[in-house]
Amino acid sequence: MVCPYRSSLRLALASCLVGMALPACARREPPAVPVVLGLNIHLDQSPRPDTIVYKRSITRAGQDSIAGTRTVVLRAIDAPRSTRLLEVEQRFPGGGGEIVDTAIAELATLRAVAHQSHQPTRTMRFIFQGDDAVGTVAWHGPAGDSIVQVRQPLGGPIFDSNVIDLVVAALPLREGFTAALPFFIYERGGRVSMPIAVRERSTVAFPRLGQREVWVVTVGVPEAPATVWVDTQTHAVLRIRYDLSARPLSFTDERVTPLHR
Repeated sequence: MVCPYRSSLRLALASCLVGMALPACARREPPAVPVVLGLNIHLDQSPRPDTIVYKRSITRAGQDSIAGTRTVVLRAIDAPRSTRLLEVEQRFPGGGGEIVDTAIAELATLRAVAHQSHQPTRTMRFIFQGDDAVGTVAWHGPAGDSIVQVRQPLGGPIFDSNVIDLVVAALPLREGFTAALPFFIYERGGRVSMPIAVRERSTVAFPRLGQREVWVVTVGVPEAPATVWVDTQTHAVLRIRYDLSARPLSFTDERVTPLHR
């Protein structure tokens, strides 16, 4: 059963983000320009609303523990007088509470359009306007909120780092595939180039999904290199692991939602 309040809140947030992003989208011609020229992504252009749940586990000193779930909700948005958009809402534990990220991207290219993040200690709102990320970061404290206006130069189109696994799954993966893709990370000044490489094609046994043939892909996320397991048939992300460089800690999201037939 879907909570009516949560549903209306999500729709209101999406409308707000789209309203912020539409002026930037409406000025672009043509509407579907790849983030990286010559690199085309493969994404369902008529996606159904979808909810995917991942079980999250944390590994410390070789010991695993369950750390809740990450829920991903995807929804296509038909924006008047503009290119079609994709909304990706994610909910997962973090910072002593729950983090809710909502990213808006062009459906055809996954170019970042807008992003909003609600965290226990701060709220971030950005639109990707021209070659800049423009928005606010509000820090929440006992004495109230401290708000900072942000404008970060990006140097061109960019992907949102909050949908790294979705971008990886949409790439034309093959043996020997490598690329360097630009992702937005506010804390690192905006544009961050991440090396991506297919490590191998392998058959892997997954606890909920059984044996699947996957591409195993590495992503050079600063201070938290990632490994993504992408199903070769459905292009679904079956597992993603981040290894924190500064301490012996990793966390893994394992898909528990059945694959679409």
